[in-house]
Amino acid sequence: MLNLYCSGAGQPTVIFESGSPWPLWKDPKTMFANGAPHPGYSWVAVQRELAKLTTACWYDRAGSGWSDLGPYPRDSAAQARDLHTLLQTAGVSPPYVLVAETSAALDARVYTGLYPADVSGLVLVNGVHPDFLIRTRPGMRKQARMPEFVGHSQDLSAQVFNQIGLFRLGTTNRPAPGPAPKGMTEAEWNTIWRLTQSSKARSALIQDIASWGQSMAEARAAGGLGDRPVFVLSSENAPVASEYDSVWVELQNDLAHLSTRGKRVLVSEGSDEMIYQAPDAIVEAVRQVLGNVHSAPSR
Repeated sequence: MLNLYCSGAGQPTVIFESGSPWPLWKDPKTMFANGAPHPGYSWVAVQRELAKLTTACWYDRAGSGWSDLGPYPRDSAAQARDLHTLLQTAGVSPPYVLVAETSAALDARVYTGLYPADVSGLVLVNGVHPDFLIRTRPGMRKQARMPEFVGHSQDLSAQVFNQIGLFRLGTTNRPAPGPAPKGMTEAEWNTIWRLTQSSKARSALIQDIASWGQSMAEARAAGGLGDRPVFVLSSENAPVASEYDSVWVELQNDLAHLSTRGKRVLVSEGSDEMIYQAPDAIVEAVRQVLGNVHSAPSR
């Protein structure tokens, strides 16, 4: 079962997609300490502002927040189908403006490819480009071609680890780093931290990593974004190792060029956690996309 929460009224509806910053970590050793998928509740401060303008919804992708783990594979196509079914079942009608951060940018691109009539515009927040890992991590091209059974075995391990609570060891008692991000209460921040540190969230991280090669291939195959308004928010302080700064800039520009109305915006606040560090910049980007959306979705 997936969790969805909407507030506000009006259209187009803003849909927040949480991802995981794991592909961006400069030091892979920090992955399991900090890289679990963000819960949908991470958007609470941004949602509060945008709900004054239109309907704004966040959801917990499978395994994050209050949602159950999903079946293998947890690739972008599966995530997109999950979201489409969830919105239909909940009666949340298109058109949508998709706001996706980090790895969820792959899911948003695939969603747009599968359901083009539903999507009016996009905002990508430090969005992962499908070529990023292959360009920056030695051996990743080979890993992307791993046999299917390897990923399936990794996924099964994640499900077992969640059942026995292995990932709880040494993590659940860690206090939330303070102070709370701008626009959030301490209670909201503590809830987000607890959800991010859960055993289930770490199991979901392993599921995501097991399918990363497939997700990136699906995002490439999804093609361009037509003439939809697309804002690509990128941190001025690149969230990657310094030797890959030029690759990061090149690929962020490439994301903006997916649409004839794409725009890259450099954000001074934050680095790899813009969802918490730069809420005002995200709100402003969504405002501008809403203002530029046609009355009917682009095709």
